[in-house]
Amino acid sequence: MRTRWRIAGLAAVAIATAACATSDRVEWTPRGPTAEEVFNERSMAVNGRPPNFEERRQWEGLVEDRVFAYLRQHPEMQQDPRYNEFRFWWQIGTGTTPAEVRILLGDPNEQTIDRARMAALAEQRWGDVPPIAQEAWVYEPAWVLYFDDRSVVGVIHRIPGHAWYEGPGLFPRR
Repeated sequence: MRTRWRIAGLAAVAIATAACATSDRVEWTPRGPTAEEVFNERSMAVNGRPPNFEERRQWEGLVEDRVFAYLRQHPEMQQDPRYNEFRFWWQIGTGTTPAEVRILLGDPNEQTIDRARMAALAEQRWGDVPPIAQEAWVYEPAWVLYFDDRSVVGVIHRIPGHAWYEGPGLFPRR
């Protein structure tokens, strides 16, 4: 009798664990990815491995050159509260312009102005997306950046390890 209860208990735990592992987890966040996160994900998708030391060193040099060139062209950025995130952390956040996003992250995997597609990308967090959002940029596998006509107004982060996460190659099309 006890063995049946133990087996039933283990089965219940296994089912609960599987349910948790397959539930959607989509977060609305004011902070987006760092350039390094996107670089690592792209390396995994293309090479099937993280970047090696030499690849990372070359990439860091290129990003640093782009950041410094942008800051030389936009000295007013030093007075912006986002300066440290952009200059030192190479991180996207609300207020980041499309030009700054491209400098740090490169081109998105997908861009859309279709409201239905933007809503599908946000899933249950669509209500959190400001109504002024006019465009979404997807950086697979885990990030969607929403823009108004000037800058990032919000970020959706998909947490890997859930049912909708399919690894590099990515967001399910609906």
